[in-house]
Amino acid sequence: MILRKLKTLVNNSDKIFNLVLLVVMVAICFVWAIEESLDVIFDYDRYGYIISLVVLPICFWLSYFAKNPHIARVFTFIYLTLYLLSLTVITFLQAANSGTIYSIASTLQWVPIIYIVSFLFLSNKQAILSAIGIYCLMLLMLFLAHADVFELENTVLQALLLNAAFSQGVCIFCLFGIVKLKMTKDASNLRAEKMEKAANIDGLLGIGNRRMLQRKLNTMATDYSAFSLLLIDVDHFKAINDTHGHLVGDDILRELTQCIENSLRPDDTIGRWGGEEFLAIANGTELAVAEVLAQRIREGVAQHDFATVGRVTVSIGVAQFHPDRSISHTFSSADKALYEAKHAGRNKVVVATQDSD
Repeated sequence: MILRKLKTLVNNSDKIFNLVLLVVMVAICFVWAIEESLDVIFDYDRYGYIISLVVLPICFWLSYFAKNPHIARVFTFIYLTLYLLSLTVITFLQAANSGTIYSIASTLQWVPIIYIVSFLFLSNKQAILSAIGIYCLMLLMLFLAHADVFELENTVLQALLLNAAFSQGVCIFCLFGIVKLKMTKDASNLRAEKMEKAANIDGLLGIGNRRMLQRKLNTMATDYSAFSLLLIDVDHFKAINDTHGHLVGDDILRELTQCIENSLRPDDTIGRWGGEEFLAIANGTELAVAEVLAQRIREGVAQHDFATVGRVTVSIGVAQFHPDRSISHTFSSADKALYEAKHAGRNKVVVATQDSD
């Protein structure tokens, strides 16, 4: 259960964004409290914390309550970028003039958050451009620290900026790698999804094939779901192919599929079992209800005016699944009922009773 919830969370970027906002707000409160207790906080930090604890809850409200996560993400990124970059410049100038290292050190350790937020919640192009722009500012400060602009003699500050430049460069490189892996994974998932769909969909009719139906039946049987099977066969279909050709026969099957789908309920499933045979899975249906559904399908097909051939009929065998019986037994019962419908003159519905099962 816990793993399932974690998987759901990981696959939901909006929930991750909301969680990140909450974590950042808690972190700000924690850092603020520590700096106040140690008396190492600067006035601009205090004001920055206050503003952050106003802006970030607004972003959380936009995302969680107003259901507008895109605006919240962009607003959050812009604010964090402006705040951290402004703070970085201020603390750099302060460190260059006074030699105080704590302010710039404490700021630089939070700058990678901008990279992470950008790659998590912006498009790949926006994230890459943002990361490069921010990193260029980092390199500019490194250049100024080693140039004669400030007559800087603080070697600790120079080493600190050099270390930060390398570490943030590695951070960006890793994030690039993560994006590349994600893109590759997404492409693989898309290909796998297309292959899975192709393996489960009938190419001619666009509905489920025998493989899909068997998988669904096995799942429903494992879950002890109530359902009935409607085995549908087109009457005299061979004569249609022999008289009008297989292309017309294919058109008839397409029209027939549409007729059956129009008669089914939203929770029911229709698939091509093979040739001119269809299998409908009537979900959560007692036998009497399944019979009514089968009659509706039969009448819908019989009343439809098919192109080229005019009228077409179907015969249907109906059987209800029982947990103490196998799927193959249920299908066999529906097949026997279909045979009886054919033998009785076609264009009929025959229900396999409990006794006949």
